[in-house]
Amino acid sequence: MDYTLDIQMDHEVLEHILDGREKPKNLSLALLKDVTGNFSGDREIGHGGFATVYKGVLPNGNYVAVKRIKNIHSINETLFYREVDSLLNIEHENVVRFLGFCASTDQIAIEKEGSKEFIYAEVRERLLCFEYISNGSLKNYITDELRGLEWNTCYEIIRGICEGLYHLHREKQIYHMDMKPDNILLDNDMVPKITDFGLSRLDEKSQTMSEDRFGSVGYCAPEYLQQGKMSFKSDMYSLGVIIIELVTGQKAIPNNNNEMEAQMEENREGNTIGLPTSSKMPRNWVTMPAN
Repeated sequence: MDYTLDIQMDHEVLEHILDGREKPKNLSLALLKDVTGNFSGDREIGHGGFATVYKGVLPNGNYVAVKRIKNIHSINETLFYREVDSLLNIEHENVVRFLGFCASTDQIAIEKEGSKEFIYAEVRERLLCFEYISNGSLKNYITDELRGLEWNTCYEIIRGICEGLYHLHREKQIYHMDMKPDNILLDNDMVPKITDFGLSRLDEKSQTMSEDRFGSVGYCAPEYLQQGKMSFKSDMYSLGVIIIELVTGQKAIPNNNNEMEAQMEENREGNTIGLPTSSKMPRNWVTMPAN
């Protein structure tokens, strides 16, 4: 079959997945190369320790996000398929929508220097495709635009994160293990969407021990950092840090006793802990009794 015709058919499949007519499925490497301009640097929209994310452009003008797992040494197949399993099992307004995956393995011949013999090397590509969220991550609004967010917007963001996490925990028995503002995207309506399930796992047991530590400092629960204990409670700890940071602009409540006493005194006068009283924040949100 003609290569161009193959690509056109692949484009149609991805467009159908994006508009909901088809379920997420295996996508060809040729398709993901095509929509990202062969993983052009101009299309790069984010990167981390494990992957680089590219903006993909479809013929009909719609966008997708393509996450290309870095292949520095070797790709951990278990982690990759664990993430795919998790994503195929999730459908919720507050979780970034998964569109498909690619697991491609090719052999290339490398000629030995000074010899007519060849070495055959395996080249693996592992990619994930998602809906494209255009408004960036929650981190941008915490560090740059916190004062610009009305309280109602903050509240809706917090509620959406909570609902997405509830869906993962209670309905899908999945814990995320890397909840942080960078992994919460916002759409044009400021609806939060949880993303990056590189550390997530199905809850096979109530708690699991991990020898490796992959989470983000400042958001990880102490029992995970110190003992490698993974559970739903770890996500709840991270959620608490995110909420504090969104509302106060800081990751943690100040541990200086004088600052805390001053904040408690402010609260007795009717103000909120660590927050200025303003039209953006209800005065009774985090109030504590004076007694």
